[in-house]
Amino acid sequence: MKKLDNEQYQFRTLTGYDHLVVTLSGRAGEWLAGTARTNDGYIVSHRTLMNDLLSRMHLTADTSTGFRRALSLNAGQAQYSELQLQAEWSIGRKVIRRLIDEMESVGLVEVQKSTVASTVTFPFVRSWTVNGMLIDNPYHRDYLKHATIGEGGNNL
Repeated sequence: MKKLDNEQYQFRTLTGYDHLVVTLSGRAGEWLAGTARTNDGYIVSHRTLMNDLLSRMHLTADTSTGFRRALSLNAGQAQYSELQLQAEWSIGRKVIRRLIDEMESVGLVEVQKSTVASTVTFPFVRSWTVNGMLIDNPYHRDYLKHATIGEGGNNL
């Protein structure tokens, strides 16, 4: 994404682990192939937005202090606010809400909302490896076990 006259937001990238193992449903894969438009008219891929949100995931249990109130988070969780994403992604708050709802409907995230900041988990992430240590995501949902043929198209 380029912006000619002012600073631009550099989307976060996935770091901090050696390996990340994910399980995607067909619907999630299709959604990730889509795009959204920023307030400035730039097109950004859903995959870029998902990676930015996923980059906020805690790899171990920790306390998030980036908001008004400290919040204890488990491995596999992240804290976010729609206002923060609106400012960073340059996308309207209603669109942010719609994007998060779409991520949730295809199984990429599960959200617990609050007035201060929301907590998001990533059920499509099976596990990750940090310094040779395998960590299973306690929020992982195995889509292959729960897939129903004929429901919502290609679920595998």
